Amino acid sequence: MNIFKIKIKNFMEKLFRSAIIFRIISAFCFIGACIFLLLGIYRFILGFIYFYKSIVGREWLNPGIYIIVGLDTFMLALLFVIFAYGIYRIFILHDIDDSKFPAWLHVHSFSELKLLLWETSLVTLIVFSVTLITQEEHPVWNELIVPTAILMLSAAYFFTKKGKDY
Repeated sequence: MNIFKIKIKNFMEKLFRSAIIFRIISAFCFIGACIFLLLGIYRFILGFIYFYKSIVGREWLNPGIYIIVGLDTFMLALLFVIFAYGIYRIFILHDIDDSKFPAWLHVHSFSELKLLLWETSLVTLIVFSVTLITQEEHPVWNELIVPTAILMLSAAYFFTKKGKDY
C-alpha cells in the first residue's frame, strides 16, 4: 500500500512540475472556444441569409434570432478563451510581464480568474436570456427562471466585489 502511495505521489509531482495537466486543460478549452467560434460564425451567416431571404421572399424568417444565438455562441467562445488563458497564465506563465496583455486580462490568482469568468458568464446569460425571450411567441412564467438566476448571480457578484474592496 505504501509503495502505491509513493508512486502516485511521484506521478503527481511530475505532472505538476511539468504542468502537463494545465496545458491539457488549456488546450481543450481553447479547442472548445474555436468550435464555438466557428459555430457562431455559422449562425451569424445563417441569420444574414435568412435576412436576405426575408427581404426578397417577403416572408419574415426571424433572422434576428439566429444573429442573437450567434452572439451568444461568441460569448461562450470568449468564456472558454478566458478560462483557457487564465489557467495557462496562473500555472504556466506566472512569471511573465503583465504589460504584454490587456489590463482586463491581468489574472494572477483563482480569485481574479473567478471574478473575470463571473462577469463574462453574466453577460453570456443576459444574451442567452434575450435569446429565450425573443424565440417564444407566447411567453410563459418559466421564462423568468434565467432572468431570476441572473439577478441572483449579479447580487452575489456585487456583494463579493464590495467585500473585496474593504
